[in-house]
Amino acid sequence: MSLNPEVLPDGTIILSQPARLPEVLDLLVVGGGPAGTATAFRARELGLAALVIDFDDLMKRIRDYAKDKLILPDYGGGDQMQFPRGGELINALHFTPMDKDEMCRQWKACYRTFNVPAQIGVELTGLQRNRDGSWRARAYNHRTKSEQFYTARHVAITIGRGVPRRFDIPGNTDGIAYRLSDAAYYLGEPACVIGGGTSAAEAVIAISNAKTRADDATAVYWSYRGDKLPKVSKALAEVFFEAFMANGNIRQFPCSEPVAVLTAEDRKEYLSVRTERRRIPGRPSETVHLEFAKEFCIACIGEDIPEPFLSSLGIDMVAGGPQGKKRFIVNPLLETRQPNVYLLGDILSPAYFETEDFNADPAGFREIKRRGNIKAALRDGVLVAEAVAQKLAGKTSIRIDLEFDEEPKPAPPLRRIGTVVVESEGPPKAGLQAAAVEEHTACLVRILAGNVEADEFPLRDEGLTTIGRSGCDLSFPEDVLLSEKHASLLYDRSDGTYLLRDDGSANGVFVRLQQASPREIAPGSLVRVGRQFLLFGRENGVPLLVHFDAEGKPVGRHPLTERTQVLGREAPDLTLDAKDMTLSRRHLAVRLERGMMKIKDLGSANGTFLKIRGAMPLVEGDQFRLGQQLFLLRLRTFAPRRTVLFNTKPGVANPPAPAAAPVRAATPQPQPAGTPLPEGLVVRFKNFNKTVPFRPGQSICEIAEKHGLAIKADCRIGSCGMDPIRILAGRENLNEIGDEEQGTLEDINKLEPGEYRLACLARPAGPVTVEILKK
Repeated sequence: MSLNPEVLPDGTIILSQPARLPEVLDLLVVGGGPAGTATAFRARELGLAALVIDFDDLMKRIRDYAKDKLILPDYGGGDQMQFPRGGELINALHFTPMDKDEMCRQWKACYRTFNVPAQIGVELTGLQRNRDGSWRARAYNHRTKSEQFYTARHVAITIGRGVPRRFDIPGNTDGIAYRLSDAAYYLGEPACVIGGGTSAAEAVIAISNAKTRADDATAVYWSYRGDKLPKVSKALAEVFFEAFMANGNIRQFPCSEPVAVLTAEDRKEYLSVRTERRRIPGRPSETVHLEFAKEFCIACIGEDIPEPFLSSLGIDMVAGGPQGKKRFIVNPLLETRQPNVYLLGDILSPAYFETEDFNADPAGFREIKRRGNIKAALRDGVLVAEAVAQKLAGKTSIRIDLEFDEEPKPAPPLRRIGTVVVESEGPPKAGLQAAAVEEHTACLVRILAGNVEADEFPLRDEGLTTIGRSGCDLSFPEDVLLSEKHASLLYDRSDGTYLLRDDGSANGVFVRLQQASPREIAPGSLVRVGRQFLLFGRENGVPLLVHFDAEGKPVGRHPLTERTQVLGREAPDLTLDAKDMTLSRRHLAVRLERGMMKIKDLGSANGTFLKIRGAMPLVEGDQFRLGQQLFLLRLRTFAPRRTVLFNTKPGVANPPAPAAAPVRAATPQPQPAGTPLPEGLVVRFKNFNKTVPFRPGQSICEIAEKHGLAIKADCRIGSCGMDPIRILAGRENLNEIGDEEQGTLEDINKLEPGEYRLACLARPAGPVTVEILKK
């Protein structure tokens, strides 16, 4: 018998009136968060037979926020967006600032009141295409401990940003929480929160306040790997500072990490956290550890995108776009390569690729920035439901005109409706009306760890926008590395650009260099990579760089030559700091060219930053660092598209691709003797004695990873040279070598282009045989 009177034993949500679903659903929605809820609600308004399934519970992400957390409609750039307009159900999802538990209660009540079918505790495990084009979804019901199956014409996958990342340490980690459910559970003993993100900070604050209210003398310990206080949103920083100063029970341990779960003499299990390491010449290193009862530990260490699972469904991430980033790819309807299977919601944040032709060159895919907020999730849901409705109505030319409320309004009182979901004959034929286009303004976006966009600040289009610790347009009093008046931005109307200026700050202004773009620098230039600093100059006429660690201590002096030198965490020429995890393995390259010093970021994860002198013009997407703050310049807002157009045939995800142009080999050369050429769209990996199929447009690197073959790749834009391969056969079936790939092979790998390629950029159009180079 179910312990929840609102849920049947098999996880079915009890509705105000019983719902009778057809054998073949119009739409199966996987995930009951904001995006999934909006999809199902709009589908209900359009007369579709839809069902929501969730492996945990409806609104689980919001449910798992810290107790008493306020959900803000303007968070994460929501102040620059409006709620999508729909019928009574969609409008019921509009909200003003609301307690997270109250939001869960209200939205779940909407399911019951409006008779929207849902089943919780059900996990999608597979999809199989039926002959009629519908999908057979295989799922596992964790409540009944049995498999069950659904048939649906369309499937919307709305699983949020992923699944909680687990500890990879020795010992039994079961019992360690990966979210804060109730701070009161952590009273009576010291509590430990691990992680450097917003959810960790929220957990620390909530537990600290709970202990203070209960007169609990024990403390909450915050462990994180960084050497400085993690960056959080401005609103949260103020709350943390208040708790830290007033409660006096927060203990911070930077540069610390969990190492194992141990069983002590009392036969209880404890999480051991290393908080200090002392290195003594001639003696073993000495370490200091703290041990916490593991049931009093919370690991807020992020989430993993279930890439292998989605790949098993035929939904792959690809490296493409102008910067070679790895993203999910959808068409303008948010439809994946799999016909009538959609991917939407936070899993697409912070950016995804959009294309009308999945077989096109990924380098030409459009990169679409996506805000990770509830308004964006609701917009996605409405868009997908509208697309499904038009397809089911037999339309091949899809036009969706989205409407938005200009100002958020509180959700109207709920009223019961008596319509029951029955056999669906498709949606009504009525169209929607177009809305006006928004104006665009420039703003600064503050970026947190994990590339999360936290706050947006509009910029003046006349005069200066000042940034500093106090008394500025943008003030951050908690950032001790900022000067009172640190920097400013000036809008130049003559060419529509912004100038970034250092206003005499103590710690400087650093601008992130463009990836894979060589930059000439002058003597005296200071460059920041990870937590390391590089000072470029000349000594007795000899060009050199001086390496300083995170504390400003000189580590080494290295002369520069005309030979390209690669620097990073595990670099072939100069390893700066093997323990600095903010460095990429191959982070940047330096060299002399006609006596001038040049540096190039090799597609590093965290960027290469150059300290500016005076002022520097910025362009769209430029990032710069002041103190502990990282900003991105956005010269236009993310105005959601009001009209989406897409032409397709019924049941086909994209129009037929045009005939592929003949593929040119980089340099026609004889193939190595004795290497047979495989047949079909396959790649043979000699190292593994394995032949695997591929789809047009995939790189050798993506093909290897898809089939579980070990290959090292870092930047994925052909700059770092981590993934060289030898082409043993089928060289004529590969795309042409570009300048960046050729330069990397020659300058960094010291290999002959043509015979050798970089796996991340080599894309076959026919059978090839390759050998992955180990070094």
